[in-house]
Amino acid sequence: MGIDWMFFRENTEGAYALGPFGVQVNPDLALDFTLATKPGCERIIRLAFEHAKKMKKERVTAVTKANVVKTTDGLFLKIFYGIAKEYPGINADDWFIDIMTAKLVDEKRRTQFQVLVLPNLYGDILTDEAAEFQGGVGTAGSANIGKRYAMFEAIHGSAPRMVTEGRTHYADPSSVTRAGAMLLSHIGYPELGEQLNMAMDICGQYEKKLVMTGRSTGATSRDYCDYVMETMADPNLKQRWEQYQTT
Repeated sequence: MGIDWMFFRENTEGAYALGPFGVQVNPDLALDFTLATKPGCERIIRLAFEHAKKMKKERVTAVTKANVVKTTDGLFLKIFYGIAKEYPGINADDWFIDIMTAKLVDEKRRTQFQVLVLPNLYGDILTDEAAEFQGGVGTAGSANIGKRYAMFEAIHGSAPRMVTEGRTHYADPSSVTRAGAMLLSHIGYPELGEQLNMAMDICGQYEKKLVMTGRSTGATSRDYCDYVMETMADPNLKQRWEQYQTT
């Protein structure tokens, strides 16, 4: 498929900053708010560029709607290009959110994107779209990285309905396992994180000897985890993964 994307979504500001605290002016008029601060934008944008530098990526793309939302998205974009000057070896460009949603499904263009950085709402939408390419929202991991602490979690919720329906042993562990791979890299074990990601690719996208459906029609969580761990322990894991990249 040729896709290798990493999304950096600002997670404390934007359209979600004030949560439910909009204003119902009258029965016919309601207002919500969006928020962007220089420190918030700088933090997430610099993190994206640092990741690109560390991983030897050549391109960082900002995604906004700054042609219409000129104040907050405009600030995000202005800061983006300011920080980009500090990384002369990395190409920086920007796209608007509406056309970017289309380009992610454009087979001719989507492989050109590498690292993307976005305000909160756009990041929420675009990462769900991107997750569909590797099997759905239930297969993507995520990290919340602050100045002092970091939290790694599944990109989706905790699926309480599966608990009430007695299907927890069929829950797909892929998303939280991907988050575990990100955690390993974050705490200083990048090779282990890479191995776990390669094993997840093989089991979930290429071989598919076991398939998760969330029901008795698919594998149990334990069986799938055993499959992933056995694959990860294979001494020929990298060669096994690479053969799928060329087919």
